[in-house]
Amino acid sequence: MTIPAFPAIAAVIAAAGFSRRMGHFKQLLPWGDSTVIRTVVDNLQAAGADPIVCVTGHRADEVAAALDGSPARTVHNPHYTTSEMLTSYQAGIAALRNSPFTIHHSQLCGSLLALADQPHIPAGVIRQVIEQARRTPDQIVIPSHCMRRGHPIYLPRTLWAELLELPADGSLRELLNQHSAEIVYVDVDTDAIRRDMDEWGEYQRLRGAFET
Repeated sequence: MTIPAFPAIAAVIAAAGFSRRMGHFKQLLPWGDSTVIRTVVDNLQAAGADPIVCVTGHRADEVAAALDGSPARTVHNPHYTTSEMLTSYQAGIAALRNSPFTIHHSQLCGSLLALADQPHIPAGVIRQVIEQARRTPDQIVIPSHCMRRGHPIYLPRTLWAELLELPADGSLRELLNQHSAEIVYVDVDTDAIRRDMDEWGEYQRLRGAFET
């Protein structure tokens, strides 16, 4: 199926974290012939997300170097030491709203909110979220597997202002709960949407499954 170019849907990747539980900086770990973060970007691009913003924090220069030549633009989160996830999404959404690189995206209807440690989510699964978002551009779209939701989450442009107004100690979950009646769930056939790589063993298992 050919995905129409519009309405355009962006992607914001939260990649500012320290990877403390992992013990290794997971954004730059090997994944196939690439790295974890570059694979996340490549999968989002293959699914049809455009533009793509990668929000950096810890080791920002190295992450930017890993994305050199990719379609992703990097934006730094100055608050990553205290509140990396929410403030990263806020930094990315602010960039989409304010930066001239979105000037050709007048039909941008919303953005995926993605995690930096989910290179194992296939582009086809992300595409399911994008296709639903294009059908219901003013509603939140969340992938679900066995009645459990995961990422990436589509946040419509109509809710960006509310996301930006959340306090630093707030959470995306808070916003989603406030708008639970506006959520559309997309059933997918993989639990990859719920799995991330917070620990070394999880990375090894997911990478091993990917490479077999």
